[in-house]
Amino acid sequence: MKILTGTLRGREISFKANTHLRPTADKVRKAIFDTLGDVIQGAKVLDLFSGTGALGLEALSGGAREAVFVEADKRQAAKIAEDLKMLRLEKKGRVLCLDALKAIQTLHRQGESFDLIFLDPPYNDGWERKTAEAVAAQPILSKRSWVVMESAAKDVASPAAFGHLAKLKEKNYGDTRLVFYGGSRVMA
Repeated sequence: MKILTGTLRGREISFKANTHLRPTADKVRKAIFDTLGDVIQGAKVLDLFSGTGALGLEALSGGAREAVFVEADKRQAAKIAEDLKMLRLEKKGRVLCLDALKAIQTLHRQGESFDLIFLDPPYNDGWERKTAEAVAAQPILSKRSWVVMESAAKDVASPAAFGHLAKLKEKNYGDTRLVFYGGSRVMA
């Protein structure tokens, strides 16, 4: 698996296929970053349900100032930490080996807020809605926050808004649905 955009384009990310991991497809990842454009520049990023860490690593490659990776699986969390070190991004990224809902509470207690949140939970378990509600309930969104939610295309419709964020764009890519939430900026 490779980083597709930014200063680290073409660099490898540790990835070993397993049944518990569903990495975001290259086509979908590229669509995310093409859509976000300059939103990445200088952003503080939260990559929930990190898996391989590809979304947070892409964000750092694209100019994000900092990324927090949340991954409950200890082995995957360790691989993300290894990739941060290998890519010399350990000063810009940190890994929390926690359940996503506990991580949101922890980050809130620490006074953290984020400009961009990637929400890529396991499909078909209702995690997107539970996690979006938790993000909205805890003030971890900055005033300029964006949230990119990934779910199965066949899932029920995503909420029109949560917190102070409105749905700006929704598009299916095969069996994957991407939903972009943000402030008043209209996306193409």
